[in-house]
Formats: sequence, structure tokens, C-alpha cells
Amino acid sequence: QVLDYFDAFLIGLTATPDKRTFAFFNENVVSEYSREQAIIDGVNVGEDIFLIETQVTKSGAHIMKQVIECRNRLSREKRWKQLDEDVDYQPTQLDRDIVNPSQIRMVIRTFRKYLENKTLFPRRKEVPKTLIFAKNDSHADDIIQQVREEFGEGNEFCKKITYSAENPESVLSDFRNNYNPRIAVTVDMIATGTDVKPIECLIFMRDVRSKNYFEQMKGRGTRTLSKDDLQKVTPSATENKD
Repeated sequence: QVLDYFDAFLIGLTATPDKRTFAFFNENVVSEYSREQAIIDGVNVGEDIFLIETQVTKSGAHIMKQVIECRNRLSREKRWKQLDEDVDYQPTQLDRDIVNPSQIRMVIRTFRKYLENKTLFPRRKEVPKTLIFAKNDSHADDIIQQVREEFGEGNEFCKKITYSAENPESVLSDFRNNYNPRIAVTVDMIATGTDVKPIECLIFMRDVRSKNYFEQMKGRGTRTLSKDDLQKVTPSATENKD
């Protein structure tokens, strides 16, 4: 390896250390700055965590033998197909092999309900800037459709920011600096490394297997922001992002 070739001190600096990093440096950590300490220091904001659990994501479901709608994963072309027998599917198949719009709708409806009854953000008039993590591009499209229907808003209200989306950089800039979109749906494009400070809600509609990756994704919503800057995109904000 190149790093082993030179007879010199080696110092590594990373935001996402994994086991290989610790192994290479013989677990000799010179200094570390945890997210908990960052929250105490006011560098990041903390978070409240809510769990929306549906029967389907917990246990899967049963589909009776019938004519069902099938969709091409890439072209989204739809056709009808007769099932030969009843089908039981597991939660891991959801949004990959089988799409259940009702499950997506239930999660989005629950989020909307707790915004409207002021359990979340009691002094707000508009939906806080929200980022939804989807499993794949097809899942992102399904989520966007349900968000637009549930909130009764147009195309500008909720947009997709993925590598396959139209003008993702322009939509990302609007999400960061303008009133709309209020909700953005992504897969991996802005999961790490991208600063959108006005984001106040993250919705994970996918599993995250990596602890490091999960911490990175949570970081999209924990950037600090003053009241004045927050009000530029969320006018009814009454205090600093907390």
C-alpha cells in the first residue's frame, strides 16, 4: 500500500470512521468529537424520534388469488396479470417486489395528522421542510404521489431529488433557499455530505443497515439555523431551529 511505503507519521481525519479505519491506525484515536458533544456545544441541534409502525411493515400481508396490476420497474408501464395462487409477502419485499400504496398513505397521513393537530410544531402555519428517504427511485415516485394527494398540494409542494430526477441540482437549490418544495424525496443523493439547513423533519421509509450511514443521514436534519434565516423559507418560525 502507498500509505505503508513512506516512513512517516500517519494522521487520519474522517467524519465516518469504520472498523477498517480503526484497524489501520491500531485503534489509536488521538481526538474525537461526538454528535452528543456537538449538540451540547450548539454546533448541531438534537432530535425527537417518532416511530410510525404499520401492520404491513411489521408482519407483511396476504394477497388473495385475483387479477392484480403489475408494473415495469424501469418504464413504469402497467399491465394486468392473473395470480395463479394466493401470495404471502414479507416486509422485506415491500416496495421492491410488491407495492402497497395503502401502507405509504398510512405513514404520510399519520405525519400530516400530527402536524395538523399541532402535536408537532404547534406554532407553525406551513409544513416544516421535510426530507423523506425512499428505498429506490420507483418507491420515491410512489411516495411523492401519496404526499401530493394527502396534503392536497400541487407538484411544487413535493419533489424528487435523485440522480435520475429532472434538474436535481436546481430542485436541491430551491429546497434549500425557497419556500417550495416543502417536502423532498430522495434515495441516496442527499443522504450524506449535503447541507440543507432549513430541514426540520426526516422520514425514514427505508431500513438503514449501516450505523455510520444512519448517523450521516440523521445529520441532514441537525444543522443549526437562526430564526431570521429559518424564516426566509419557513415564515411562521418563531425561534431558532432547535
